[in-house]
Amino acid sequence: MRFVWAFLAGFVLGTPAIPVGLSLSLPGPIALFAVLLGAGCCVVFAVVAVERARLIWQSWRARRKSAARQGDSTTGTDGAASIGALDVRDHAAKGRLSGAAGQRARRVLARFGVPGFGILGPALFGTWGSALLGAALGIPRLRLICWLMAGVTVWCTVLLVASDAVLVYFGIG
Repeated sequence: MRFVWAFLAGFVLGTPAIPVGLSLSLPGPIALFAVLLGAGCCVVFAVVAVERARLIWQSWRARRKSAARQGDSTTGTDGAASIGALDVRDHAAKGRLSGAAGQRARRVLARFGVPGFGILGPALFGTWGSALLGAALGIPRLRLICWLMAGVTVWCTVLLVASDAVLVYFGIG
């Protein structure tokens, strides 16, 4: 039952769930495995869900755009209205993920590429945040999942060693 709780903590919290696994009196490697399994399910779920939502959004926009073009061609308007619409769409595409986290994610991705985003993402944005941001930025699914799992593994191992050291130092474990 403790393994299940550590797994659920890994799914909900991601990388920071290592101390939860240790506090449930699980041995370090088993706590690491449970949290990695939960975080892996979290990453896969978030990436697939966002990718699916993005595909639905794009198909809806494509249908809306084609309906608008049909409406323009039947009313006999010139191309000026559609040029204005293109400018608005370009502005909307540039404004996607324009918040602080989105801008930081774009900088990390531009500077370090997908491997750097996957390794630094869980530390900077959390497991859920990095999976959602990576999928929203359009990183290919398999590459994103593999690199995020590499990053989650690195940070969970670092947290396990640090937590174990703190427990030994204070004589708790």
